[in-house]
Amino acid sequence: MQNKTDLLLVTSDEYEGWKIFHVYCYRCHGVDALGSDIAPHLMKSLQETVTHDCFIGTVTNGRPTRGMPTWGAGSNPLLNAKQIEQVYAYVKARADGRLAPGRPHKASTN
Repeated sequence: MQNKTDLLLVTSDEYEGWKIFHVYCYRCHGVDALGSDIAPHLMKSLQETVTHDCFIGTVTNGRPTRGMPTWGAGSNPLLNAKQIEQVYAYVKARADGRLAPGRPHKASTN
């Protein structure tokens, strides 16, 4: 029997990041982080120029002049620091080619 790599298997943090991304981020950044006419292709950004710190800072503080809202700053943030890290984990898994497009799943805990 051939052992295939499951390209939709993710960690708990990556799965939570996928859920958060598909609630808040996909409308601008596209399904599966592939970008749109409104916002950049995040997989490509992480592969080329965007570091972890840049990603976290941008999501936390936004880029209001470019249409990117603030998600983790202010007196009533929409996302906390852990949730922003989870979104990064999801997008990074996609950018690294370890996670295929589509709905991921976590390993069974049975």
